[in-house]
Amino acid sequence: MQVSSLVRVILSIGVLVLVPPLLAQEKATLPADPTAAWEEVQKVHEALVPPHSWRTQAPTPEQVAEFQKQVRQAAISFAEKAREFIKRFPNSENVGDARLTLVHALTHAIAAGDADAEKQVATFVSTVLADKKLSEDDRVRVLLYSGNAAFMKRVGMRVFTEGMSKLDDEMETVGIESMRAALKQFPTNSMIFTLLVAVAQRSTGERQKELARDIRNAPGAAPGAKALADHILNGTKPYEVGKPLDIRFTALDGREVDLAKLKGKVVLIEFWSTTCGPCIAELPKLKAAYDKLHDQGFEVVGISLDDKESALRRFIKEKDLPWPQHYDGKAWENLFAVRYGIFGIPTAWLVDKRGNLRDVDSRNDLERRVTTLLAERTSN
Repeated sequence: MQVSSLVRVILSIGVLVLVPPLLAQEKATLPADPTAAWEEVQKVHEALVPPHSWRTQAPTPEQVAEFQKQVRQAAISFAEKAREFIKRFPNSENVGDARLTLVHALTHAIAAGDADAEKQVATFVSTVLADKKLSEDDRVRVLLYSGNAAFMKRVGMRVFTEGMSKLDDEMETVGIESMRAALKQFPTNSMIFTLLVAVAQRSTGERQKELARDIRNAPGAAPGAKALADHILNGTKPYEVGKPLDIRFTALDGREVDLAKLKGKVVLIEFWSTTCGPCIAELPKLKAAYDKLHDQGFEVVGISLDDKESALRRFIKEKDLPWPQHYDGKAWENLFAVRYGIFGIPTAWLVDKRGNLRDVDSRNDLERRVTTLLAERTSN
């Protein structure tokens, strides 16, 4: 469908969005509604998945060659869809993810042997880095994600025939190199240091110590990142079981939350995100425990690692989640996630009636754990 009007006004989710016209020679391939358009762009993940049969039976060279051709075509097609989405819906909450999707598609095209995709990645990254209207974090995300290009070129079709899980070590090495390179352009970017801390936490041996020392000694690292690096080097944790937690905030719905004022209650601190599949899978169990035990003194406090407030609010309303949520829009840089070194979700902590942290792995058998803490007597 040719878009010929100078300005198209789309009514979506109660918000008027002004969408600039496509150039005369371009054709719209995405739906006019930004939500539907984003759903179409997201289909890239399905399009680039190798046949299920490859999990149990190695593909023949002919099958690999045929799939390679399919990947090249699909990846370039979805890169163009992402490019179109960015152009038509610049104010969408998903436009940042669309930039990453564009790079994601092109790096898969590189793995499938597309000769032009590598140049396209470089051109797109240069354009994004030069766009000072974008936030520094938005530019850094694209820069970091583009670091996959060299990795995908090196592993080629192995990423499909062997699977990404078997290439984790290679991928992590490339990721560290990308973060260190990005720090040369953005030496004080807290997101990069947070990601480096996350890698250091799950690393072992000399790599872990080297990363922690680099963070600790970096002039541009934020105090929170340096503190976590110190814990890694000292073999300690940024929290202590049996001691209180300092969690105070104004919730997304306006409620004032102060863990110190919830003494006498058993409180679950739930670090989660609406984009985390395992988090969503555990919600029914959590809601069931809350509904059964809330009147007995069980509370839940959510710490959302989301970066889209509207999406979080929609999810809370759809799922009818009654407990307060902390949200600061910083994703993995969430205030409390950084303070306590949370780089894996879902993470569920239990605080007893005295206000002390008692359990940092309460995902399994939650109802029994809560009931046990509720039954404990506290001294006056």
